[in-house]
Amino acid sequence: MKRLTEQGYERAKQFMLNQARPLERTLFEFHFEDGAGEAVATALEGFRNSDGGFGHGLEPDSQAPSSYPLHTAYALRTLAEVEPDAEEDLVPPAIDYLMKTLDLKTLTWHPVADDVNEHPHAPWWHDEGDSLAKTFDDFRVIPRALIVALLHHYAALVPTELLAEVMDSLTQTITELGTLGSGGGSDLEYFLYLSQVPGLPGPMRDLLVERLVHDVPRVVERDPEKWSTYCLTPLRAAPTPTSIGASQIRDISEAYLDWLIDQQTEEGCWNPTWTWFGNYPETWPIAARQWKGIITLEHLLYLRAYDRI
Repeated sequence: MKRLTEQGYERAKQFMLNQARPLERTLFEFHFEDGAGEAVATALEGFRNSDGGFGHGLEPDSQAPSSYPLHTAYALRTLAEVEPDAEEDLVPPAIDYLMKTLDLKTLTWHPVADDVNEHPHAPWWHDEGDSLAKTFDDFRVIPRALIVALLHHYAALVPTELLAEVMDSLTQTITELGTLGSGGGSDLEYFLYLSQVPGLPGPMRDLLVERLVHDVPRVVERDPEKWSTYCLTPLRAAPTPTSIGASQIRDISEAYLDWLIDQQTEEGCWNPTWTWFGNYPETWPIAARQWKGIITLEHLLYLRAYDRI
């Protein structure tokens, strides 16, 4: 069993402190250096817009300054993670933004803004006509499952009847879905996050646990040759040893951790396993650098959770 060496950790630390974005740097300091949640909230403010939503490339694969429901969900997830005192200034406007962008007919959210094509973005976020809706199954899961999780976390700010209505619609979607994680894995990751939200109704939690226990061992990528490509890696499906379904894939998770340690670069980071396929060649290197900070923090948290540091 491999462990990230002291030297390897120090290289990763120096990368996070010196080359990651302020947001990921303050998150690293929060998780590993006793940093303050307020510093994370301050870093998030740079991505916020006057409508309460978040944009400005918070998720580097779409660089538009406009607010996106998906980016706003990422911001709320980060605030829920660190629970700073300053969240009271950021959360209510963000919840209000999500309420205003909810499609009341379909009870779903479009993940990005209408101007996505006008700014550098990954090809999977390009929207022509209803192409994005076709790619993401009419947004029934992505980004809805993640947004619903955050609405439950901040339920005191959400109209009770509306939240229940959206939850009923999402429950119906889950019962109709095929295998979770078969479309890249984000749906499974979002459902895993939703299953852990305090206050989630018991029937929904039971349904998610049943689906995750059944699907995780069936969809996780077990071929090491494919781990260097974009896929549902073992630790995306089981980020901690106590994650739902983690015990069923513990052997492959341990093998993946060994592999992951070997993938650390000389500069101390881990690289994204995807590109923009030649699109926006002047912007992709910037986005890739931003992703390095996000991914390196994520991998350090994996390694710590599995006692590999």
